[in-house]
Amino acid sequence: MNSLKKILEKRILNFGPMSISDFMIESNQNPNFGYYNTSFPFGKKGDFITAPEVSQMFGELIGLWIVDCWQKMGEPKKFNIIELGPGTGILILDALRAINLNQKCKKACNKIYLLEISNKLKKIQKKNLLKKNFNFFNKIEWVNTIEKIEDSPFVLIANEFFDALPVQQIELTQKGWRERLINFNNKKKFYFTLSNHRTLLEKFLPNLLEENIKIGEIYEVPVQMIVLLNEIFKKISKIKSFILIIDYIKKETYGSTIKSIKNQKILNPLKHPGLSDMSVNVDFNIIKRISKNFNLKQHGPKTQRNFLIKLGILERAKILNKNAKLKERKNMNSSLDFLINENKMGKIFQAISLSNCNVKNPDGF
Repeated sequence: MNSLKKILEKRILNFGPMSISDFMIESNQNPNFGYYNTSFPFGKKGDFITAPEVSQMFGELIGLWIVDCWQKMGEPKKFNIIELGPGTGILILDALRAINLNQKCKKACNKIYLLEISNKLKKIQKKNLLKKNFNFFNKIEWVNTIEKIEDSPFVLIANEFFDALPVQQIELTQKGWRERLINFNNKKKFYFTLSNHRTLLEKFLPNLLEENIKIGEIYEVPVQMIVLLNEIFKKISKIKSFILIIDYIKKETYGSTIKSIKNQKILNPLKHPGLSDMSVNVDFNIIKRISKNFNLKQHGPKTQRNFLIKLGILERAKILNKNAKLKERKNMNSSLDFLINENKMGKIFQAISLSNCNVKNPDGF
């Protein structure tokens, strides 16, 4: 039997229903049985495929985007690159290869911070980055909190990071808003239930005055994302810097987006805790609302398709195809299609950039 399931069963039987946030944290991050500490999720053989795993072009274009931001920051003599949730390290590896073409930017790059809490993924990242033996390795520092990053100009990348952070949910009932919780029944199954009491999570609701909300509507509160964004935005408000977030976008204000992915299929999110990836869609409106509190400039959101095309992915694909063999060209075109086709990653993933620099738009926006 699933060991984490046993642990969560006992917790609920002893202490009552648990929050969705706690369930997600245990499922994804439990030190002994959490998904990211026991599984290898990425790539064609994993449970899901991220854009850097699809094609080197993705990371290369992010690298060129970083160079453009550094130039728009006024080419500071020292700046840092930050990546949240670096996966296998492939994105930063491809990005640094592109940055390497600009010697001035390469020299100015002081440190590369990789924020990662999974020890298993850290080992994979170190192995991949060391294997290439490239001259940026001595600048890389792994951290598990934003506080450990020094205050210098920076460019921060978060690709498919915020969707993995836990959320809480509230549901509108006849008695008002109540938190959704997870309980366990005598059929050995987890199920959603409601708290009997009012919840402080109501304060996170958007302005409801003009909205006709029906009984049963669900609102997701990404508390951990909100806390983290406030920490990052405090840092950026002091220094000229740029942030790029690319993630699944939440289209509607209301509704549950919690899902569980295993073998590239979407499953019941409560069925396999610790054995599948639990995630949500990201509410970009919350990101924009918080950024306004820090007077940051917003660029986008833009679909991943439009963002990558504007960055030059079609031109890059042509260059790579020139000297490629037939099989390589087929793989290249298939990867390109996967990244920009609106029925694949092109539309459901969107990009937003935030900065305190007085520029019209960074590249891609």
